[in-house]
Amino acid sequence: MTEIGADQKSRSLRIAMIKLFLAPVIWGGALSAGRIVSAELPAFTTSCVRFIIASLLMFPALKLKEKRFPKPTGKDLLWIFLLSLVGVVMFNAFLFTSLKTITAVRSSVMLAFTPALVTVVAFFLFKEPIKITTILGILSATIGAVLTITNGNFREVLRSGIAIGDIYMLGAVCAWAAYSILIKYAMKRLSPLALLAYGSAMGVLILIPLTIIEGSWSAVLQLSPQAIWSMIYLSFGAAGLAYLWYYEGIAVVGSSKASVFLNMEPVAAIFLGVLVLGEELTMVIAIGALLVIGGLFLTNHKGKQRV
Repeated sequence: MTEIGADQKSRSLRIAMIKLFLAPVIWGGALSAGRIVSAELPAFTTSCVRFIIASLLMFPALKLKEKRFPKPTGKDLLWIFLLSLVGVVMFNAFLFTSLKTITAVRSSVMLAFTPALVTVVAFFLFKEPIKITTILGILSATIGAVLTITNGNFREVLRSGIAIGDIYMLGAVCAWAAYSILIKYAMKRLSPLALLAYGSAMGVLILIPLTIIEGSWSAVLQLSPQAIWSMIYLSFGAAGLAYLWYYEGIAVVGSSKASVFLNMEPVAAIFLGVLVLGEELTMVIAIGALLVIGGLFLTNHKGKQRV
């Protein structure tokens, strides 16, 4: 009986590790898919369609996993609204607008800077302690992000300013950092899956008036086959399955160990951007990526020394 229990535990751990590995890989591919869709649809319409489809996966999964639909309180609804506004509307609007002008490779390096920004904000706002390795990670990620944004040409940036696509991507980074902090407090009563399901639905309600202003719903029916498959990937894959797998993995191994797997996201994004879209990986962006990914690893490193 003990051996059977140990085998089941070992099998659950292996499955959790596989899910934790695949989730960031799927997220990494979302930038390539987003670049394909954003060429044919404006940002708010893309986001709205994405989360309508994602909701079709989230709500059945919530019912299956929790056997019910948890009833949110007034305070829960406020959290859900804030999460939707920041994580569904603002993040996706900035992201898809940015992907119209900058490559998936370049955007992946900038997005990988988010954990470092979250750590800095948490330190100043909530006095969360920072380890020596985390400080080194933040410095490395910052240098890598600046190198990527400027493309190594600091004089040109000082003369002409940062490109509009990079500004939108910086907005996406800030929005996701805010979402990452807000969700820690929102998860006190509702499960992550419930927040994702209700947040997706709330996000759709916020986005619908904005899509009417864009007036691009007719374009949805005229999407190319490549854009349709990319939209399905963004919805069922990145906004649905990847989140489910990641949170299921956290339930087995814990958030600290799970966070290490996030190092795979920028690696996958760069690889798929080059492979699928044929984007160029310049030496400057490659160095920036190594600095950001190294910084991400150091930021997630769990050591004992604190300052």
